[in-house]
Amino acid sequence: MSIYKKDYRYAKLTAFYALNLSNFNMGTHHHSSCEIMYVTTGSCEITVNEQTFILKEKEFIFLDSFIPHKLMVSQQCTLLNIEFLVEDAISDFDLEPLKNASVSYREISLIKPMFIVSNDSRSLGYAIKDLINLMTNANSDPSEIKFLTNILFQRMILELFHSLASEKSAKGIRYINKAITFIQNNLEDDLSIPKIAGEVGINKSYLHQLFKDYTSYSIGEFLSKKRLERACFLLINSNKSITEIAFQAGFNSRQYFSNTFEKNLSISPRDYRKLHGQNLESSTINGQLRLDNNNWSLTKMK
Repeated sequence: MSIYKKDYRYAKLTAFYALNLSNFNMGTHHHSSCEIMYVTTGSCEITVNEQTFILKEKEFIFLDSFIPHKLMVSQQCTLLNIEFLVEDAISDFDLEPLKNASVSYREISLIKPMFIVSNDSRSLGYAIKDLINLMTNANSDPSEIKFLTNILFQRMILELFHSLASEKSAKGIRYINKAITFIQNNLEDDLSIPKIAGEVGINKSYLHQLFKDYTSYSIGEFLSKKRLERACFLLINSNKSITEIAFQAGFNSRQYFSNTFEKNLSISPRDYRKLHGQNLESSTINGQLRLDNNNWSLTKMK
């Protein structure tokens, strides 16, 4: 599953190879595992979402789970490949300590890109090679192999996110992060693309391209997505009217809000609230329940 899913903290290797390929073509496919393809010599073509990228020496692509892609090699190319599954059930590698320690991981997780093409900014290639070498020459004690595999896998993930968040990617990610933060803090306002670009400090064409590259959404699509997410939250967690929610989520009319909501979620806002909503009437006798010495006690609200 997706490496960005908050509750999915465990990982396990599902496939790997280090091969010298030529005249090779793997058709469009996808899988539940995340994938890294890294070129050590030569070049290859990777196509994702009808975009084709030429990967050369020390360049790689990272693909999140279930992303359709294909690989074509027309000349000699040495390629390293690692596939790993991220899940919520306890598995081989616990990623939580790494997630907490890595600033790069947090930066990338904010925008959740489906795929990124980047350069090896430090030692990703060596990390992948060492991991593959260990997996193919496992002659030591099994407990030592398990321990070493965990170290090398964690090192590879750390190097991966360091590369994704550095060099050319870093500036783009900072712009995207700034734009996303501005959008999320001002959803109720009349947000135009020029206004967002001006706030970020770049031209609107570059901002639009960054959104496509890093989120797979246009700015308009992303804005609509975030407004619908806020509307869903308010429908479930407030007693506000549909009209109030429409304006608070940034839609300029109730009718437009209802049409957009139903088009994207296949249900009306009113029916969504009936299906998912909560009864928010008072249930704690005008007081606050507090945990004190393992017992709940009621404090009257003044």
